[in-house]
Amino acid sequence: MSTERQQYEQAAGQERDKKRAVKLPGETRHVDRVESAKVIARRLAVGRRQRELEAKTRRG
Repeated sequence: MSTERQQYEQAAGQERDKKRAVKLPGETRHVDRVESAKVIARRLAVGRRQRELEAKTRRG
């Protein structure tokens, strides 16, 4: 593996671990988080869909 590629991969790994200031709905200020707002929004949307699906299956 070339040294350029190793340096690029190390830099990419450091970017993922960087904290970001993210303000979610309902919060009054920004909070430092490792996940980006887009990742958090996707996780919340998936959870919402799962709850809706469970509610539909319970109703029959």
